Amino acid sequence: MKPYYEKDGITIYHGDCLEILPTLEPVDATISDPPYGIVGKFGESDLYGTRKMQFDFDQPVGVPEMVAEAMGVCAGMSQAMHVFCDPDHYGVIATAIRSQGHTVKPWARIKKCPPPPMPGNWWPSSFELAMYAFKPGAWFGDSGAKRKNTYTCDGYRHGIRAYEKVPHPTQKWLPMVRYIVSCVVKEGGILIDPFMGSGTTLVAAKLLGRKAIGIEIEESYCEIAANRLAQKVFAFDE
Repeated sequence: MKPYYEKDGITIYHGDCLEILPTLEPVDATISDPPYGIVGKFGESDLYGTRKMQFDFDQPVGVPEMVAEAMGVCAGMSQAMHVFCDPDHYGVIATAIRSQGHTVKPWARIKKCPPPPMPGNWWPSSFELAMYAFKPGAWFGDSGAKRKNTYTCDGYRHGIRAYEKVPHPTQKWLPMVRYIVSCVVKEGGILIDPFMGSGTTLVAAKLLGRKAIGIEIEESYCEIAANRLAQKVFAFDE
């Protein structure tokens, strides 16, 4: 399949990851933030012109199962995994990853300044759920004695590093993704993100000298990611 973008060890494919993944070679790690099975529509945002806060293709029925299937394929071709998820995903994804010989552990991003709760919610959302997984002998670059399975940071909603924000509703914080990449992908290694979105995983890989493959079904996000990869390298300070 012809890549949508290919330069300096970074490759983007536009299409369905379940069709593209079987055509690829093994990688060192999978790092991804898959689509969630969001039942409600949470309105619109005019930050970049009116846009829906939910992907047109992100439908609740079958999403956790589709994501789990893709993560199972990725687990079979990866030595390590890091996957953001929600409660509907957690069990089915963990089961799919374990079936490929991985040990699965919990991980979370802690929000310094959580947003106000959605109408009808009791508490503000102050963390994002994730998991990491590894096979015996997998490389792990975080050798700190006080390392934690959490990462604390603010987000683009507070205007911090606003120059990096792009028209994507769930863009991940670049310093956080850079830290994840540095922990699970050795120097010169290769990672895959089968739900690439705005391309943050690929940007982090490029800045760290890792190779990366991104797959995205929405062509407009492929364009955003390609444009980000062509931009000036940003600093990692928060």
